[in-house]
Amino acid sequence: MLVCQSKNTFIRNHGDYVYIINQFTNSDLVLNEAGADFLKEISRVPQDTEKIIDRLLNLYGSSVDKAELQEDFECFCSELSEQHYLVLGENEDEIKKKDLDFNYELLNLQQPSNVLSIGNEQKERNTSDFWISRANAGDYQLNDIQFELTSSCNERCIHCYIPNARKNVGQDMDYKDFCSVIDQFVDMGGIHVGLSGGECLTHKNILKIIEYCRKKDLIITILSNLIVLQDEHIPFLKQANIAHIQTSLYSMDEAIHDKITTIKGSWRKTKSAIEKLVAANIPVQISCPLMNANKDSFVDVLKYAESLHTIATTDYMIMAEANFGKDNLAHRLSICDVEHAMRSVMEYNLKKGKNVTYSPSSNITSISESIEKQPVCGAAISSICVLSSGDVCACPGWNDLACGNIHKQPLKDIWENSEQLKRIRKITKGDFPLCLECEADDYCTFCLERNYNESGGDMFKINKHFCNVAFANKKVVKEYLTK
Repeated sequence: MLVCQSKNTFIRNHGDYVYIINQFTNSDLVLNEAGADFLKEISRVPQDTEKIIDRLLNLYGSSVDKAELQEDFECFCSELSEQHYLVLGENEDEIKKKDLDFNYELLNLQQPSNVLSIGNEQKERNTSDFWISRANAGDYQLNDIQFELTSSCNERCIHCYIPNARKNVGQDMDYKDFCSVIDQFVDMGGIHVGLSGGECLTHKNILKIIEYCRKKDLIITILSNLIVLQDEHIPFLKQANIAHIQTSLYSMDEAIHDKITTIKGSWRKTKSAIEKLVAANIPVQISCPLMNANKDSFVDVLKYAESLHTIATTDYMIMAEANFGKDNLAHRLSICDVEHAMRSVMEYNLKKGKNVTYSPSSNITSISESIEKQPVCGAAISSICVLSSGDVCACPGWNDLACGNIHKQPLKDIWENSEQLKRIRKITKGDFPLCLECEADDYCTFCLERNYNESGGDMFKINKHFCNVAFANKKVVKEYLTK
């Protein structure tokens, strides 16, 4: 029997534990002890399980019974193959047939069951708990990095948090600098890279950048408006096995979409690109931020996404600009309109026979630590962003708070020694006692970055609008749960 990791599975060996994630099912595991030993022997190259077992016997010594070890290893591989982490086959041809490419008819982008069966035991996924416990011990593992490849953008969206002055400068990240940071990131055990801008597809080396990320065996996501996507890009993106491409579609009414982007013809180009990517079985996720301009037409975007067998997400939170400007907030929904939009989403789900769900809190949660000690989010805990200028910040919209610069310091030095990052890491939910006592806490998407941008630099100052949105969320959810 041969075994290998699936093409959609990514593995990082961190010494005393191994992290494994499937980029399409969004399932992940942290394994230690025997599970980690087993996984360290498996790679993208199909291997004979007998040879792996022989290597494990050498590792464990004569005290381990071979038959028992073989049964445990085969059970381990079988369970992980059922969850799409590994591929099993009698020969390489069977392996290739089983290790399927992404296909809208075979897979979806929704998160699967949170339970993995290993042997006769049911083990809940507890990766959030694991990362929090490591962070509390002072071990901050950098898993995710986002690059603003260029500050230039070919749209001027009315709600965008990036000031137009930055977009007008059009500064591109140097390709060699990008590769250098990626090398450092991989050496630090990083696993996921996000490519954005500005508009990342306008970067002259975008294909080389994607190719380099694939060479480094990283999960790749792209944030793009897609209006410069070329037909020749599509087979390249398919071959690169992109985790997903996220794009914004604001309405199925061309005039409304173009009014938001302020670029005539942008709706037609974005919609055409989405459909070409879907036809090529490249994962696309549609984002539909809500504002005054599209509050009455966004549900049609949800219907459109469903017709393509992909997903669309909505967002009620327009964030102030990274330079503390607030002109874009004029397009923010009133609380009354937020409630109306939430009800529209609920009703749409009910009509489609879906569960009435909500996103109460995107913050990290943990059962092993008290709520007061939990970090507010993953920024500076497991993720950072590198701007086209070389500045490193904790989160993409936190442009005004530079935590270092890749032209002056190694990435590892910034990650471990930046005073700004250390300051952010010290902030916990306990620093917001009124929030912990709030009746709408479970319905709140709390964000330090939003606080910072809207208050002129005070990440502890919470705008009342965010609180009102949380209470609106709770109100609407309770209405439908009562029904």
